[in-house]
Formats: sequence, structure tokens, C-alpha cells
Amino acid sequence: MTMTRTAAWALMIVSSAGFLGTAQAATNPGPAAPPLRFVFEELVDLADPEPAGPGPRGAGNRIGLTGGSFAGPQLRGVVVPGGADWQLVRADGCTEIVADYFLRTDDATLIHVRNVGLACDRAGKQGPYLRATPVFTAPTGKYDWLNKAVFTSVITPLPDSDGKVRRVAIRFYEVE
Repeated sequence: MTMTRTAAWALMIVSSAGFLGTAQAATNPGPAAPPLRFVFEELVDLADPEPAGPGPRGAGNRIGLTGGSFAGPQLRGVVVPGGADWQLVRADGCTEIVADYFLRTDDATLIHVRNVGLACDRAGKQGPYLRATPVFTAPTGKYDWLNKAVFTSVITPLPDSDGKVRRVAIRFYEVE
């Protein structure tokens, strides 16, 4: 089978275009990392941990959320008692976190929060790595914007004078 000169040129152009596209993609840094916008901070009161026992993926733990408060530029209110932080302590020492609870704003709106994250000790660094990705479910209206964005959160344990953590601060940021 012989290839015509036109077909050979077409094949070379297509081949080199693919190569150039790959080289260009490797050198193009792409869009900048998205900025974060502070949304609010929670101070959450915690019950004593309740061990749930070992399972196939690690040891379970439940920490009840007994209340708290939150405030930010666009919303403020209280953490509704009755939620919980469900934890899975893995063999590698990290803890998977699934917090499920409600906020009540100062205008009596209920907002559901499901905050899924990870807690790991960081060798040589001060404090553990405690990050989560919250998903909000807010009613249509004033707080509907919470349903239409991606958020991240940073969790900071607040130990009391005897070293027990009975409260955490959680700062929420919108990924713009």
C-alpha cells in the first residue's frame, strides 16, 4: 500500500499538532488556585467521646455536639444540640471525620451541615492536620447561596485547663 504525498503531509501535521499540544499542556500552568473567602466561625461544644468498638476499617467513635455558636459577615446563630461527630480511627493513626448537625440562624432558619474530613498528626509540625469539606443544605431564600458553592473548613481543638477537648473552633471558607 502506498501513501500519497498529501496523505503523508496530513499525517505529519496531525502527529506534530498532537505533540505540540502535549508540550504546550505540560508548560501551561493553567488557572491560578482559587481564592478562599471567610464565611463564618463556629465554636462547638462537645460531649465526652463514646467508643463504638473496632470494625473492619478501624475503631469507631461518636462525639455528641451539645451546642455552640457561629458568626460571620452574612450569618450568625447557634449550633443546635443533638448532632454528632462520627469518627473512624484508622490503623495509620489518622481519623476520618463525619460531622452531621444543624445550625439555627439568628432569624430562626435551620441549615443542615455535613462536614467530612480528616485528622492526622503531622510529624515535625505544630498541631494536627484537621481539614474538612462541608456541604450545606439551606432553604431557598436568604441562605440559598450556601447550596451553590464549594466550601472547606479548618478545625482547631480548644483544650480546657485539664487538657480535655470539650470545644472546637471551625472556620469555614468558600472556594471562589
